[in-house]
Amino acid sequence: MAKSLPTEVTVSVGQARRYLVAYQRLAQPRTLKGKAGALEYIRQVNCIQFDPINVVGQNPHLVLQSRVRNYRPALLDELLYRERSLVDGFDKVMSIYPREDWPFFNAYRAAMGQLYKEASSTEKATRLLDWVREEIRTRGPLSALELEDDTKMDWWLTGSARAVRIALDILFYSGEVVIHHRVANRRYFELATRVLGEPLTAPADPHEDASAYREWHVLRRIESMGLARPQGNGQWGGIQRSGSLEPVLARLVGREAIARVGVEGVPGQVFYLPRSQLAALQRTPPRRAAAASFLAPLDNLLWDRDLLEQLFGFYYRWEVYVPEAKRQYGYYVLPVLYGDAFVARFDPGYDRKTQTLTIKNWWWQPGVPRRDEAMQTALAQCLRDFMRYLGAQRTVLGAPVQRERTLKAIVRLAAS
Repeated sequence: MAKSLPTEVTVSVGQARRYLVAYQRLAQPRTLKGKAGALEYIRQVNCIQFDPINVVGQNPHLVLQSRVRNYRPALLDELLYRERSLVDGFDKVMSIYPREDWPFFNAYRAAMGQLYKEASSTEKATRLLDWVREEIRTRGPLSALELEDDTKMDWWLTGSARAVRIALDILFYSGEVVIHHRVANRRYFELATRVLGEPLTAPADPHEDASAYREWHVLRRIESMGLARPQGNGQWGGIQRSGSLEPVLARLVGREAIARVGVEGVPGQVFYLPRSQLAALQRTPPRRAAAASFLAPLDNLLWDRDLLEQLFGFYYRWEVYVPEAKRQYGYYVLPVLYGDAFVARFDPGYDRKTQTLTIKNWWWQPGVPRRDEAMQTALAQCLRDFMRYLGAQRTVLGAPVQRERTLKAIVRLAAS
Protein backbone atom coordinates (compact mmCIF):
# COMPACT_ATOMS: atom_id res chain seq x y z
CA MET A 1 0.00 0.00 0.00
CA ALA A 2 1.31 3.43 -0.96
CA LYS A 3 2.32 5.62 1.95
CA SER A 4 -0.09 8.52 2.44
CA LEU A 5 1.43 11.97 2.02
CA PRO A 6 1.43 14.38 4.98
CA THR A 7 -1.09 17.21 4.83
CA GLU A 8 -0.60 20.64 6.30
CA VAL A 9 -4.19 21.19 7.41
CA THR A 10 -7.45 19.28 7.34
CA VAL A 11 -10.72 21.12 6.79
CA SER A 12 -14.37 20.15 6.69
CA VAL A 13 -16.21 19.46 3.46
CA GLY A 14 -18.19 22.64 4.09
CA GLN A 15 -15.02 24.71 4.37
CA ALA A 16 -13.66 23.21 1.15
CA ARG A 17 -16.90 23.92 -0.70
CA ARG A 18 -17.21 27.50 0.54
CA TYR A 19 -13.58 28.17 -0.32
CA LEU A 20 -13.98 26.83 -3.86
CA VAL A 21 -17.16 28.80 -4.53
CA ALA A 22 -15.50 31.98 -3.27
CA TYR A 23 -12.25 31.30 -5.13
CA GLN A 24 -14.18 30.82 -8.35
CA ARG A 25 -15.89 34.19 -7.79
CA LEU A 26 -19.35 32.63 -7.47
CA ALA A 27 -20.08 33.78 -3.91
CA GLN A 28 -21.64 37.03 -2.74
CA PRO A 29 -20.81 39.82 -3.13
CA ARG A 30 -20.44 39.66 -6.91
CA THR A 31 -17.81 42.37 -7.42
CA LEU A 32 -16.75 41.59 -11.00
CA LYS A 33 -18.23 43.97 -13.55
CA GLY A 34 -17.75 44.73 -17.23
CA LYS A 35 -14.63 44.09 -19.28
CA ALA A 36 -12.39 44.82 -16.30
CA GLY A 37 -14.21 42.15 -14.29
CA ALA A 38 -13.97 39.57 -17.06
CA LEU A 39 -10.25 40.24 -17.44
CA GLU A 40 -9.70 40.11 -13.67
CA TYR A 41 -11.31 36.68 -13.41
CA ILE A 42 -9.40 35.21 -16.36
CA ARG A 43 -6.13 36.55 -14.98
CA GLN A 44 -6.93 34.97 -11.60
CA VAL A 45 -7.64 31.50 -13.01
CA ASN A 46 -5.20 31.80 -15.95
CA CYS A 47 -7.55 30.41 -18.57
CA ILE A 48 -11.14 29.48 -19.34
CA GLN A 49 -12.04 26.71 -21.73
CA PHE A 50 -13.35 27.38 -25.24
CA ASP A 51 -15.93 25.23 -26.97
CA PRO A 52 -17.79 26.24 -30.15
CA ILE A 53 -21.19 24.67 -29.35
CA ASN A 54 -23.76 27.42 -28.95
CA VAL A 55 -27.08 26.52 -27.33
CA VAL A 56 -27.36 29.40 -24.88
CA GLY A 57 -23.97 30.89 -25.66
CA GLN A 58 -20.55 29.32 -26.06
CA ASN A 59 -18.75 28.00 -23.00
CA PRO A 60 -16.54 31.07 -22.32
CA HIS A 61 -19.57 33.36 -22.32
CA LEU A 62 -21.43 31.01 -19.98
CA VAL A 63 -18.43 30.97 -17.62
CA LEU A 64 -18.33 34.75 -17.48
CA GLN A 65 -22.08 35.42 -17.27
CA SER A 66 -22.21 33.48 -14.01
CA ARG A 67 -19.56 35.73 -12.43
CA VAL A 68 -19.53 39.14 -14.12
CA ARG A 69 -22.44 41.49 -13.47
CA ASN A 70 -24.35 42.59 -16.57
CA TYR A 71 -22.09 40.49 -18.78
CA ARG A 72 -22.57 40.64 -22.56
CA PRO A 73 -20.74 38.42 -25.10
CA ALA A 74 -19.45 41.53 -26.89
CA LEU A 75 -17.26 42.27 -23.86
CA LEU A 76 -15.15 39.14 -24.35
CA ASP A 77 -14.95 39.70 -28.10
CA GLU A 78 -13.56 43.19 -27.47
CA LEU A 79 -10.96 41.87 -25.03
CA LEU A 80 -9.93 39.16 -27.50
CA TYR A 81 -10.07 40.74 -30.93
CA ARG A 82 -10.00 44.51 -30.47
CA GLU A 83 -7.95 45.25 -27.37
CA ARG A 84 -5.88 42.03 -27.62
CA SER A 85 -5.75 41.70 -23.83
CA LEU A 86 -6.52 37.99 -24.22
CA VAL A 87 -5.41 35.21 -26.56
CA ASP A 88 -7.73 32.73 -28.26
CA GLY A 89 -5.24 29.88 -28.00
CA PHE A 90 -4.29 26.53 -26.50
CA ASP A 91 -3.81 25.71 -22.81
CA LYS A 92 -6.29 23.18 -21.40
CA VAL A 93 -7.34 22.26 -24.94
CA MET A 94 -8.68 25.36 -26.73
CA SER A 95 -8.71 28.11 -24.12
CA ILE A 96 -8.70 31.85 -23.59
CA TYR A 97 -5.81 33.25 -21.56
CA PRO A 98 -4.02 36.59 -20.88
CA ARG A 99 -1.74 37.80 -23.67
CA GLU A 100 1.17 38.27 -21.23
CA ASP A 101 1.28 34.49 -20.76
CA TRP A 102 2.18 33.87 -24.42
CA PRO A 103 6.00 33.50 -24.00
CA PHE A 104 5.60 30.87 -21.28
CA PHE A 105 4.13 28.48 -23.86
CA ASN A 106 7.09 28.81 -26.27
CA ALA A 107 8.56 25.36 -25.65
CA TYR A 108 5.11 23.80 -25.61
CA ARG A 109 4.27 25.32 -29.00
CA ALA A 110 7.63 24.27 -30.42
CA ALA A 111 7.01 20.67 -29.35
CA MET A 112 3.46 20.71 -30.74
CA GLY A 113 4.63 22.16 -34.04
CA GLN A 114 7.41 19.62 -34.39
CA LEU A 115 5.05 16.76 -33.58
CA TYR A 116 2.59 17.73 -36.30
CA LYS A 117 5.18 18.76 -38.90
CA GLU A 118 7.09 15.48 -38.59
CA ALA A 119 4.06 13.18 -38.54
CA SER A 120 3.74 11.16 -41.74
CA SER A 121 -0.02 11.67 -41.66
CA THR A 122 0.38 15.44 -42.17
CA GLU A 123 2.67 15.30 -45.21
CA LYS A 124 0.07 16.79 -47.57
CA ALA A 125 -0.46 19.69 -45.18
CA THR A 126 3.22 20.37 -44.47
CA ARG A 127 3.85 20.77 -48.21
CA LEU A 128 1.51 23.76 -48.10
CA LEU A 129 2.99 25.51 -45.06
CA ASP A 130 5.25 27.95 -46.93
CA TRP A 131 2.47 28.87 -49.36
CA VAL A 132 -0.13 29.35 -46.59
CA ARG A 133 2.30 31.43 -44.53
CA GLU A 134 3.03 33.66 -47.54
CA GLU A 135 -0.66 34.05 -48.38
CA ILE A 136 -1.34 35.34 -44.87
CA ARG A 137 1.71 37.60 -44.96
CA THR A 138 0.55 39.10 -48.26
CA ARG A 139 -3.22 39.16 -47.86
CA GLY A 140 -3.73 39.55 -44.11
CA PRO A 141 -6.10 37.52 -41.91
CA LEU A 142 -7.44 34.47 -43.74
CA SER A 143 -9.60 31.46 -42.99
CA ALA A 144 -9.35 28.11 -44.75
CA LEU A 145 -12.23 29.25 -46.96
CA GLU A 146 -10.06 31.89 -48.67
CA LEU A 147 -7.20 29.48 -49.41
CA GLU A 148 -7.81 27.98 -52.83
CA ASP A 149 -6.42 24.49 -52.64
CA ASP A 150 -8.74 21.50 -52.49
CA THR A 151 -6.22 18.79 -51.59
CA LYS A 152 -7.87 16.36 -49.16
CA MET A 153 -6.24 14.30 -46.41
CA ASP A 154 -7.15 12.18 -43.40
CA TRP A 155 -6.78 13.93 -40.03
CA TRP A 156 -7.09 12.20 -36.68
CA LEU A 157 -9.28 14.96 -35.25
CA THR A 158 -11.77 15.34 -38.07
CA GLY A 159 -11.37 12.45 -40.49
CA SER A 160 -11.25 13.65 -44.09
CA ALA A 161 -10.33 17.35 -44.26
CA ARG A 162 -8.84 19.93 -46.61
CA ALA A 163 -5.07 20.02 -46.31
CA VAL A 164 -5.08 23.84 -46.09
CA ARG A 165 -7.17 23.62 -42.94
CA ILE A 166 -4.66 21.25 -41.37
CA ALA A 167 -1.80 23.48 -42.51
CA LEU A 168 -3.43 26.38 -40.67
CA ASP A 169 -3.79 24.21 -37.57
CA ILE A 170 -0.10 23.28 -37.71
CA LEU A 171 0.92 26.94 -37.98
CA PHE A 172 -1.49 27.74 -35.15
CA TYR A 173 -0.28 25.01 -32.79
CA SER A 174 3.34 25.96 -33.46
CA GLY A 175 2.61 29.62 -32.68
CA GLU A 176 3.40 31.08 -36.10
CA VAL A 177 -0.18 32.31 -36.51
CA VAL A 178 -2.90 33.21 -34.04
CA ILE A 179 -6.66 33.54 -34.28
CA HIS A 180 -7.19 37.12 -35.40
CA HIS A 181 -10.99 36.96 -35.11
CA ARG A 182 -13.92 34.62 -35.58
CA VAL A 183 -17.01 34.89 -37.74
CA ALA A 184 -19.42 32.53 -36.00
CA ASN A 185 -17.15 29.47 -35.61
CA ARG A 186 -14.90 30.23 -38.59
CA ARG A 187 -11.39 31.16 -37.49
CA TYR A 188 -9.38 33.85 -39.30
CA PHE A 189 -5.63 33.56 -38.82
CA GLU A 190 -2.93 36.23 -38.82
CA LEU A 191 0.82 36.14 -38.20
CA ALA A 192 1.51 36.13 -34.46
CA THR A 193 4.14 38.86 -34.81
CA ARG A 194 1.55 41.21 -36.30
CA VAL A 195 -1.11 40.56 -33.68
CA LEU A 196 0.96 40.26 -30.51
CA GLY A 197 4.06 42.22 -31.51
CA GLU A 198 7.77 41.50 -31.25
CA PRO A 199 8.08 42.10 -27.49
CA LEU A 200 5.91 39.04 -26.83
CA THR A 201 6.81 36.80 -29.75
CA ALA A 202 10.58 37.38 -29.92
CA PRO A 203 11.86 36.41 -26.42
CA ALA A 204 13.41 33.01 -25.77
CA ASP A 205 11.57 30.52 -23.61
CA PRO A 206 11.50 31.87 -20.02
CA HIS A 207 11.73 28.37 -18.51
CA GLU A 208 15.22 27.11 -17.70
CA ASP A 209 14.39 23.54 -18.68
CA ALA A 210 11.55 21.05 -19.16
CA SER A 211 11.27 20.52 -15.40
CA ALA A 212 10.76 24.24 -14.80
CA TYR A 213 8.10 24.34 -17.52
CA ARG A 214 6.19 21.43 -15.94
CA GLU A 215 6.26 23.07 -12.51
CA TRP A 216 4.95 26.30 -14.03
CA HIS A 217 2.13 24.60 -15.92
CA VAL A 218 1.03 22.36 -13.03
CA LEU A 219 0.95 25.34 -10.64
CA ARG A 220 -0.93 27.31 -13.28
CA ARG A 221 -3.55 24.56 -13.56
CA ILE A 222 -4.00 24.34 -9.78
CA GLU A 223 -4.60 28.10 -9.79
CA SER A 224 -7.19 27.57 -12.54
CA MET A 225 -9.18 25.23 -10.30
CA GLY A 226 -8.43 26.50 -6.79
CA LEU A 227 -8.20 22.98 -5.34
CA ALA A 228 -6.87 19.96 -7.21
CA ARG A 229 -6.42 16.20 -6.95
CA PRO A 230 -3.39 14.57 -8.60
CA GLN A 231 -5.55 11.76 -9.97
CA GLY A 232 -7.47 11.96 -13.22
CA ASN A 233 -6.57 13.25 -16.65
CA GLY A 234 -9.20 15.68 -17.87
CA GLN A 235 -8.30 18.51 -15.52
CA TRP A 236 -4.60 18.14 -16.37
CA GLY A 237 -5.10 18.16 -20.14
CA GLY A 238 -2.68 20.16 -22.26
CA ILE A 239 0.29 19.78 -19.90
CA GLN A 240 3.33 18.13 -21.42
CA ARG A 241 4.41 15.51 -18.91
CA SER A 242 5.68 11.98 -18.65
CA GLY A 243 4.52 9.68 -15.88
CA SER A 244 3.02 10.70 -12.56
CA LEU A 245 2.43 14.28 -11.48
CA GLU A 246 3.61 13.46 -7.96
CA PRO A 247 7.29 14.45 -8.47
CA VAL A 248 6.22 17.81 -9.91
CA LEU A 249 3.77 18.37 -7.06
CA ALA A 250 6.43 17.41 -4.51
CA ARG A 251 8.82 20.02 -5.94
CA LEU A 252 6.10 22.67 -5.83
CA VAL A 253 5.37 21.77 -2.19
CA GLY A 254 9.10 21.92 -1.46
CA ARG A 255 9.42 25.45 -2.76
CA GLU A 256 6.23 26.44 -0.94
CA ALA A 257 4.25 27.30 -4.07
CA ILE A 258 1.44 24.90 -3.12
CA ALA A 259 0.23 23.10 0.00
CA ARG A 260 -1.19 19.63 0.65
CA VAL A 261 -4.50 19.59 2.50
CA GLY A 262 -6.99 16.98 3.62
CA VAL A 263 -10.78 17.12 3.76
CA GLU A 264 -12.79 15.40 6.49
CA GLY A 265 -14.99 12.68 5.07
CA VAL A 266 -12.71 12.11 2.07
CA PRO A 267 -10.21 9.68 3.61
CA GLY A 268 -6.95 8.98 1.82
CA GLN A 269 -7.40 11.82 -0.64
CA VAL A 270 -4.79 14.56 -0.80
CA PHE A 271 -5.75 17.90 -2.33
CA TYR A 272 -3.44 20.68 -3.48
CA LEU A 273 -4.03 24.40 -3.50
CA PRO A 274 -1.90 27.51 -3.99
CA ARG A 275 -0.14 28.20 -0.70
CA SER A 276 -1.35 31.79 -0.89
CA GLN A 277 -4.91 30.44 -0.44
CA LEU A 278 -4.33 28.48 2.80
CA ALA A 279 -5.78 31.22 4.98
CA ALA A 280 -8.82 31.58 2.71
CA LEU A 281 -9.45 27.84 2.91
CA GLN A 282 -9.56 27.94 6.72
CA ARG A 283 -11.39 31.25 7.04
CA THR A 284 -15.04 31.35 8.10
CA PRO A 285 -16.73 33.65 5.58
CA PRO A 286 -19.23 36.26 6.82
CA ARG A 287 -22.89 35.31 6.56
CA ARG A 288 -24.43 36.70 3.38
CA ALA A 289 -27.46 35.88 1.28
CA ALA A 290 -26.52 32.98 -0.99
CA ALA A 291 -26.26 33.59 -4.72
CA ALA A 292 -27.47 31.25 -7.46
CA SER A 293 -25.65 30.57 -10.73
CA PHE A 294 -26.21 28.64 -13.94
CA LEU A 295 -22.80 27.13 -14.69
CA ALA A 296 -21.18 26.35 -18.03
CA PRO A 297 -20.69 22.64 -18.86
CA LEU A 298 -16.92 23.23 -18.98
CA ASP A 299 -16.74 25.69 -16.09
CA ASN A 300 -13.45 25.74 -14.16
CA LEU A 301 -15.32 24.53 -11.06
CA LEU A 302 -16.41 21.43 -13.00
CA TRP A 303 -13.10 20.42 -14.59
CA ASP A 304 -12.55 17.59 -12.10
CA ARG A 305 -15.83 15.68 -12.06
CA ASP A 306 -14.63 13.26 -9.35
CA LEU A 307 -13.72 16.15 -7.05
CA LEU A 308 -17.21 17.52 -7.71
CA GLU A 309 -18.70 14.28 -6.41
CA GLN A 310 -16.34 14.03 -3.44
CA LEU A 311 -16.94 17.55 -2.15
CA PHE A 312 -20.38 18.54 -3.46
CA GLY A 313 -22.07 15.15 -3.83
CA PHE A 314 -23.00 16.16 -7.38
CA TYR A 315 -22.65 13.76 -10.29
CA TYR A 316 -22.30 15.59 -13.60
CA ARG A 317 -21.33 14.44 -17.06
CA TRP A 318 -21.54 16.50 -20.23
CA GLU A 319 -23.71 14.43 -22.57
CA VAL A 320 -23.41 16.47 -25.75
CA TYR A 321 -21.54 13.64 -27.50
CA VAL A 322 -23.64 10.85 -25.98
CA PRO A 323 -26.26 9.34 -28.34
CA GLU A 324 -29.68 10.72 -27.46
CA ALA A 325 -31.08 7.33 -26.48
CA LYS A 326 -28.26 6.85 -23.95
CA ARG A 327 -28.40 10.28 -22.30
CA GLN A 328 -29.36 10.37 -18.64
CA TYR A 329 -30.47 14.01 -18.76
CA GLY A 330 -30.05 16.00 -21.98
CA TYR A 331 -27.89 17.45 -24.73
CA TYR A 332 -26.58 20.65 -23.09
CA VAL A 333 -27.49 20.47 -19.43
CA LEU A 334 -26.34 23.27 -17.10
CA PRO A 335 -25.67 22.72 -13.36
CA VAL A 336 -27.46 25.06 -10.94
CA LEU A 337 -25.45 26.26 -7.95
CA TYR A 338 -27.04 27.88 -4.90
CA GLY A 339 -24.67 29.02 -2.19
CA ASP A 340 -22.17 26.17 -1.86
CA ALA A 341 -24.54 23.42 -3.03
CA PHE A 342 -25.70 22.15 -6.39
CA VAL A 343 -29.48 22.16 -6.17
CA ALA A 344 -30.54 21.28 -9.71
CA ARG A 345 -29.63 20.97 -13.37
CA PHE A 346 -31.62 21.97 -16.44
CA ASP A 347 -31.76 21.48 -20.20
CA PRO A 348 -32.07 24.89 -21.90
CA GLY A 349 -32.98 26.04 -25.37
CA TYR A 350 -33.06 29.50 -26.89
CA ASP A 351 -34.96 30.82 -29.90
CA ARG A 352 -33.13 33.94 -31.04
CA LYS A 353 -35.89 35.02 -33.41
CA THR A 354 -38.58 35.09 -30.74
CA GLN A 355 -36.11 35.83 -27.91
CA THR A 356 -37.55 32.94 -25.93
CA LEU A 357 -35.63 30.91 -23.36
CA THR A 358 -37.06 27.42 -22.91
CA ILE A 359 -36.39 25.32 -19.84
CA LYS A 360 -36.97 22.01 -21.62
CA ASN A 361 -36.48 20.03 -18.43
CA TRP A 362 -35.35 20.64 -14.87
CA TRP A 363 -34.11 18.10 -12.33
CA TRP A 364 -33.92 18.98 -8.63
CA GLN A 365 -31.26 17.32 -6.53
CA PRO A 366 -32.63 14.92 -3.88
CA GLY A 367 -33.45 16.59 -0.59
CA VAL A 368 -33.46 20.18 -1.87
CA PRO A 369 -36.03 22.25 0.11
CA ARG A 370 -37.93 23.55 -2.89
CA ARG A 371 -40.20 25.81 -0.81
CA ASP A 372 -37.26 27.74 0.62
CA GLU A 373 -38.15 31.36 -0.18
CA ALA A 374 -34.56 32.60 -0.10
CA MET A 375 -33.54 29.95 -2.63
CA GLN A 376 -36.49 30.75 -4.88
CA THR A 377 -35.62 34.45 -4.77
CA ALA A 378 -31.98 33.76 -5.62
CA LEU A 379 -32.93 31.42 -8.48
CA ALA A 380 -35.37 34.01 -9.85
CA GLN A 381 -32.63 36.64 -9.82
CA CYS A 382 -30.28 34.18 -11.51
CA LEU A 383 -32.88 33.47 -14.20
CA ARG A 384 -33.48 37.21 -14.66
CA ASP A 385 -29.74 37.81 -15.12
CA PHE A 386 -29.48 34.87 -17.52
CA MET A 387 -32.32 36.24 -19.64
CA ARG A 388 -30.61 39.64 -19.75
CA TYR A 389 -27.37 38.00 -20.87
CA LEU A 390 -29.20 36.15 -23.66
CA GLY A 391 -31.41 39.06 -24.64
CA ALA A 392 -34.45 36.90 -23.87
CA GLN A 393 -37.84 38.54 -23.43
CA ARG A 394 -39.60 35.57 -21.88
CA THR A 395 -39.07 32.10 -20.40
CA VAL A 396 -41.32 29.13 -21.10
CA LEU A 397 -41.35 25.67 -19.54
CA GLY A 398 -41.12 22.47 -21.56
CA ALA A 399 -43.78 19.78 -21.32
CA PRO A 400 -42.00 17.67 -18.64
CA VAL A 401 -41.95 20.58 -16.16
CA GLN A 402 -45.00 22.67 -17.04
CA ARG A 403 -46.72 21.57 -13.83
CA GLU A 404 -43.68 21.90 -11.57
CA ARG A 405 -44.98 24.41 -9.02
CA THR A 406 -41.68 25.66 -7.64
CA LEU A 407 -40.22 26.20 -11.09
CA LYS A 408 -43.35 28.01 -12.25
CA ALA A 409 -43.11 30.28 -9.21
CA ILE A 410 -39.44 31.03 -9.96
CA VAL A 411 -40.25 31.92 -13.59
CA ARG A 412 -43.11 34.19 -12.49
CA LEU A 413 -40.88 35.88 -9.92
CA ALA A 414 -38.14 36.41 -12.51
CA ALA A 415 -40.64 38.10 -14.82
CA SER A 416 -41.99 40.43 -12.15
